[in-house]
Amino acid sequence: MSRFFGKERDTKEVTLTGLFEKRAEENPGKEALKFHDTSMTYSEVKDAVIRLAALLQKNGVGKESLVGIYMDRSEKMIISLLSVIKAGGAYVPLDPAHPVERNKYIIEKSHIGTILSEEKYKDTFDGSSKVICVDSIWEDIRNGEKAECEDLLSGGHQLAYVIFTSGSTGNPKGVEVEHEGMVNYLLSVSENLGLNGSERGLTVVTITFDISISEMFLPLINGGTLVVADNETAKDGDKLTKLIEEERIDLCGFTPSTAYMLLSAEIKSLSGMKMLIGGEPWNISLAQDLLDLGCSQLWNVYGPTETTIYSTMYQIRKEDTYIPIGSPIDQTDIYVLDSDMHPVEGDAEGDLYIGGIGVARGYFENKELTDERFISNPVDPERGRIYKTGDIVKCVNGKDIVYIGRSDFQVKVHGYRIELGEIETILMKHSEVAQAVVVVSGENAEAKIKAFIKTKGESRPSVEEIKKFAEERLPYYMVPNLFRYVDEYPMTANLKVDRKALMNMEDETSGNEAEFIAPRNEVEEMIADIWKELLNVEKVSVRDDFLVLGGHSLLANRLVKKINKAFGTDIALVEIFSHDMTVEEMGNLVEENLLSGLSEEEIEALLNEG
Repeated sequence: MSRFFGKERDTKEVTLTGLFEKRAEENPGKEALKFHDTSMTYSEVKDAVIRLAALLQKNGVGKESLVGIYMDRSEKMIISLLSVIKAGGAYVPLDPAHPVERNKYIIEKSHIGTILSEEKYKDTFDGSSKVICVDSIWEDIRNGEKAECEDLLSGGHQLAYVIFTSGSTGNPKGVEVEHEGMVNYLLSVSENLGLNGSERGLTVVTITFDISISEMFLPLINGGTLVVADNETAKDGDKLTKLIEEERIDLCGFTPSTAYMLLSAEIKSLSGMKMLIGGEPWNISLAQDLLDLGCSQLWNVYGPTETTIYSTMYQIRKEDTYIPIGSPIDQTDIYVLDSDMHPVEGDAEGDLYIGGIGVARGYFENKELTDERFISNPVDPERGRIYKTGDIVKCVNGKDIVYIGRSDFQVKVHGYRIELGEIETILMKHSEVAQAVVVVSGENAEAKIKAFIKTKGESRPSVEEIKKFAEERLPYYMVPNLFRYVDEYPMTANLKVDRKALMNMEDETSGNEAEFIAPRNEVEEMIADIWKELLNVEKVSVRDDFLVLGGHSLLANRLVKKINKAFGTDIALVEIFSHDMTVEEMGNLVEENLLSGLSEEEIEALLNEG
C-alpha cells in the first residue's frame, strides 16, 4: 500500500474565529481562558477579540494584512492572535527570546505593517512598523464598550498565518497557511479525540512553532478551557507538573522532550489525559511510561509546517511494540513514492509526499523554492499539488506507515525542525571561521547538535566566543551544544565530508579554553559530580560551561532537580539560566539559596565558625 486518503469534510467556508464564536454563543459564561489568576469567560474573550480587531482595522489592517505578534505568553497573547484573524489579517509569530537579528529579518522580509506587542518591547523595533502595545490599552480591550468590526473573512482560502521556519540559506523561510487547512486539522483532531467541551487544555510551546495552534485552539473551538503556561513554567519540569496538577489539565500536545521533562519531574499521574505527542521521532518505551501513568488517549502525530501542523495520527496502545506515524487526517492524501515518482510496492522504503487541504499556499515571496517543494501530483493529478517532505518511510503490514529518517540535512531536535545548513551558514559568517559542519548525534532527549569548525588561520577564537556569536544570531534551540575545532574533516570514499564519522566523534571541546580548575570545596565537588553523571564526561572544570559541554534545556531540568535534592535547596530553573552556566556560579547559587533560609543570627554564627 503506497497511497492513503483521509475522509472528506466540508471546510470551505469555515474559519477559526467562526468556530470560536459559535462556542461563545453556546457557553457565554463558561471559563474559556486562564493565565495565572486571570480568568476570562467565552463572552469576555469574544468581546475583547472584537474590540482589538476593530482597533486593528482602524489602524489599516485589512484582508490578509500581515500582523506581527511579539509578546510574552499570557492571556493577552491569545486575544491578540484571535483578533488578527478576526480583523481579516494573518498573524506572523515572533518570539522575544529569539535573537533580534532573526526577528528583524522576519519583520523586514514579510513587510509587516503592524505589530502587537508590549510596552517593555516597544523600543525593540526600528519604526518601520506600527507598534500597538496591548498591555497599555488592556483595560479598554478587556472591559471597554461593545465594538464591531467589518467582516473581512471570505472563507477557507484566506491566509491565516505565516510561520517562519529554519532555512538552509541561513535565513528562515515563511510558510503561508490558509484557514481551510488549519480548520480541517482542528476539526479532524477534535473528532478523533472525541472532544466534548469538558476538557482543560494547556499551551506551553512558543507561537513560532506551529503545534502551538493545536494547543491553543483545540480547547477553544470545542467549548473547553485553555490554560496558558508562562515562559518560565513551560521550561521547568517541576513547575509544569505542578500546573498540570493544580489546573486539572486533561488535554495537551507535547514534544517528546517535554514528555521526558515531566517524567524527570516525577509526575505522579496522567489519569484521564488526552495527549498528542509529535514534532520528532520517539520510542515505544516513552509511550509505555505515559500509558502506565494513566494516560487515557496517547497519539503519535506527524506532519511538517508546510502541510499545516500535523497530517497523520496514530493512537498508541499498551500492546504496541513500535510507533507508526498513523493514518491521514481528513482531506489529506499520503503518497510513498520511489525516485521515479511511482508508488512503491510492498514494504519498500520511499519518499513521503503529502497532498490535500492542508498543503500550504507556499513560501512567502519565494516562488523558486515553492515550485521545488510543492509539486504537481504525478499519481492523481486531479487531487492537486503535493508537498515533498524529505522524509523516508515504509509501509508495514500493508497499513502502518513507519518513519525511517531524512533524505537531506534537515533534522528534528527536541521538537524543533532545524536546517543544519542554516547553522553552518551562520557560523561561517564569523570572521575567523573558514568552514563549519554541523551534525546531530543521539536521539530524543539525548540529542545534541555538534559543530565542527575549521578556522582561516592558526589562531582560534575561544569556544565561548563562537557560542556567543551563535547565540546572538540563532534561536536557543539551534545553538550547538558542542563546538569542536578540526584541522581536517574526515572524508568518505567519494570525497564528501563524512558526517557519520563526525557524529561518532567523542564529545570533547577544543580551542582556547581556560586552564582546568578543579573543584575547590565540597559544594563544587558535588555539583561537578552531578555534571559528570548527566553529561557523561570524565572531568569538569569549575569554569566549564554546562551548555558548551553538551547540556541542553531538558538536561538543565534534571540538573536543577538533582542539585535541589542533593543540597535541600529550592533553586528554580530560571535562576540557573539567568547566571553563568558554570560549576562555580551554580555553587554560589546553592550557597545563596541555603543562606536565604537562615536568620541573621544563624548566618553570623556560620561566618564566625568560618
